[in-house]
Amino acid sequence: MHYFTVLRELTEKRQEKIRMREGSTVEDMLAFLAGSYGTRFKRYVSPPKGKKGLQLVLLLNNQDITQLDGLKTTLHDGDTVSLILPIAGG
Repeated sequence: MHYFTVLRELTEKRQEKIRMREGSTVEDMLAFLAGSYGTRFKRYVSPPKGKKGLQLVLLLNNQDITQLDGLKTTLHDGDTVSLILPIAGG
Protein backbone atom coordinates (compact mmCIF):
# COMPACT_ATOMS: atom_id res chain seq x y z
CA MET A 1 0.00 0.00 0.00
CA HIS A 2 1.44 3.36 -1.08
CA TYR A 3 0.02 6.68 0.09
CA PHE A 4 0.45 10.02 -1.67
CA THR A 5 -0.36 13.67 -0.92
CA VAL A 6 -2.76 14.30 1.98
CA LEU A 7 -3.29 10.56 2.60
CA ARG A 8 0.39 10.30 3.44
CA GLU A 9 -0.12 13.02 6.04
CA LEU A 10 -3.23 11.37 7.48
CA THR A 11 -1.64 7.96 7.82
CA GLU A 12 1.79 9.33 8.70
CA LYS A 13 3.17 6.68 6.35
CA ARG A 14 4.51 6.52 2.82
CA GLN A 15 3.68 2.86 2.58
CA GLU A 16 2.62 -0.12 4.63
CA LYS A 17 1.81 -3.77 4.24
CA ILE A 18 -1.69 -4.87 5.07
CA ARG A 19 -3.20 -8.34 5.11
CA MET A 20 -6.67 -8.97 3.74
CA ARG A 21 -8.67 -12.19 3.64
CA GLU A 22 -8.52 -14.24 0.45
CA GLY A 23 -11.17 -12.96 -1.96
CA SER A 24 -11.21 -9.43 -0.52
CA THR A 25 -11.99 -6.60 -2.90
CA VAL A 26 -10.71 -3.06 -3.25
CA GLU A 27 -13.93 -1.95 -1.55
CA ASP A 28 -13.19 -4.24 1.42
CA MET A 29 -9.68 -2.84 1.66
CA LEU A 30 -10.90 0.77 1.66
CA ALA A 31 -13.42 -0.05 4.42
CA PHE A 32 -10.64 -1.67 6.46
CA LEU A 33 -8.37 1.37 6.01
CA ALA A 34 -11.19 3.80 6.83
CA GLY A 35 -11.80 1.87 10.04
CA SER A 36 -8.12 2.05 10.87
CA TYR A 37 -7.52 5.72 10.04
CA GLY A 38 -10.85 7.34 10.96
CA THR A 39 -13.39 9.77 9.61
CA ARG A 40 -11.05 12.13 7.83
CA PHE A 41 -9.43 9.30 5.89
CA LYS A 42 -12.86 7.83 5.10
CA ARG A 43 -13.97 11.15 3.61
CA TYR A 44 -11.19 10.89 1.02
CA VAL A 45 -11.68 7.23 0.11
CA SER A 46 -15.49 7.17 -0.05
CA PRO A 47 -17.59 8.35 -2.98
CA PRO A 48 -19.03 11.86 -2.48
CA LYS A 49 -22.58 11.81 -1.12
CA GLY A 50 -25.07 11.18 -3.92
CA LYS A 51 -22.34 10.44 -6.47
CA LYS A 52 -20.65 7.34 -7.80
CA GLY A 53 -16.93 6.94 -8.05
CA LEU A 54 -14.02 7.89 -5.89
CA GLN A 55 -12.36 11.23 -5.30
CA LEU A 56 -9.00 9.54 -5.72
CA VAL A 57 -7.07 7.54 -8.24
CA LEU A 58 -6.52 4.00 -7.08
CA LEU A 59 -3.89 1.96 -8.86
CA LEU A 60 -3.60 -1.80 -8.49
CA ASN A 61 -0.22 -3.00 -9.71
CA ASN A 62 0.12 0.34 -11.58
CA GLN A 63 -3.22 -0.07 -13.36
CA ASP A 64 -6.20 2.20 -12.68
CA ILE A 65 -8.98 0.13 -11.09
CA THR A 66 -11.50 1.77 -13.45
CA GLN A 67 -9.88 -0.36 -16.17
CA LEU A 68 -10.48 -3.46 -14.05
CA ASP A 69 -13.61 -4.22 -12.01
CA GLY A 70 -13.59 -0.94 -10.08
CA LEU A 71 -14.28 -1.31 -6.36
CA LYS A 72 -15.23 -4.95 -6.92
CA THR A 73 -11.71 -5.80 -8.15
CA THR A 74 -10.39 -8.80 -6.22
CA LEU A 75 -7.07 -8.42 -4.43
CA HIS A 76 -4.38 -11.08 -4.45
CA ASP A 77 -1.35 -11.75 -2.29
CA GLY A 78 1.53 -9.53 -3.37
CA ASP A 79 -0.61 -6.86 -5.07
CA THR A 80 0.61 -3.28 -4.81
CA VAL A 81 -2.04 -0.63 -4.24
CA SER A 82 -1.44 3.11 -4.61
CA LEU A 83 -3.91 5.73 -3.36
CA ILE A 84 -3.44 9.09 -5.10
CA LEU A 85 -5.55 12.21 -4.65
CA PRO A 86 -5.70 14.29 -7.82
CA ILE A 87 -4.23 17.75 -7.39
CA ALA A 88 -6.19 20.65 -8.83
CA GLY A 89 -5.10 24.21 -9.09
CA GLY A 90 -5.31 27.26 -11.14
